[in-house]
Amino acid sequence: MSLLRHVFTLLVALGLPVHAVAQPPHACADPRPLRLALVPEKDPYRQTQQYRPLLKALEHTTGRRVAWIPTTSYGAVIEGLLTGDIDVAQMGPASYAVAMSRGAQLTPVASFRLRPGPATPDASAYHSVLISKRSTHLQNLSQLRGRTLSLTDPASTSGAVLPRQAIQSLTGLSLESYFSRITFAGSHDRSLEALRQGRVDAAFVSSTAIDEAVRRGTLRMDEIHVLWRSQPIPYDPFVIRLALCPALQEQIRRVFLGHTQRLQPMLQELGMTGFVPVTAENYREIRQLYP
Repeated sequence: MSLLRHVFTLLVALGLPVHAVAQPPHACADPRPLRLALVPEKDPYRQTQQYRPLLKALEHTTGRRVAWIPTTSYGAVIEGLLTGDIDVAQMGPASYAVAMSRGAQLTPVASFRLRPGPATPDASAYHSVLISKRSTHLQNLSQLRGRTLSLTDPASTSGAVLPRQAIQSLTGLSLESYFSRITFAGSHDRSLEALRQGRVDAAFVSSTAIDEAVRRGTLRMDEIHVLWRSQPIPYDPFVIRLALCPALQEQIRRVFLGHTQRLQPMLQELGMTGFVPVTAENYREIRQLYP
């Protein structure tokens, strides 16, 4: 019998009020190891290597081991946060909104400060873009009717959610009605590769994915037509579970918003210039899509 139950039984036997038993305070979560996940925006191995400085910085600041949680979809990250199997994650704006609509207890902490690129002229936001190969001579949306399309993941903001809305608004038809075949590549770089290899006629991807491909030399801007561009989208939030102990939450915040010397290799590799603080308000318009 537990000590608390023993005391409870003794009080009942003595006829004393049960409310005299001091109840233990609600315990916060202090996971060891801390579990980190990323939505799969690119090749998993390359993404893991690029973000390894973040893992090391979290270990250094929190004084505990940090474990990668491998994920195969945006939905897997959402589920992991809902079940408490993931503690810190980078999410797309729409996947964050979906998680919150399902009752997740999360707080956005920070987002990358973007470096302007050929497809992302503004450092404060990115875009969903519809592109085709220049060699196919498909130069406008009307020419894509009945063609094939690559999306990234059903929960990707720029690679599925906003494209679905855009096609409905611009053509009056659903994606499935407008295109003859739609495939989900699983990540932005795979969508770009499907387009480059001619497996699809067009692709919706993030402007930052195009910038990274140009920077890495796997794509040139003169190889593609940009047929549509969304309004600016707030960039992906890093979120933490609110159940984590306050001291641990503060340590995690410091990794992103304090001294970031340890993260400079990652920022340089990703083409980012730093981090900016974000709150739920930054993603209010996206969250309104998922009441």
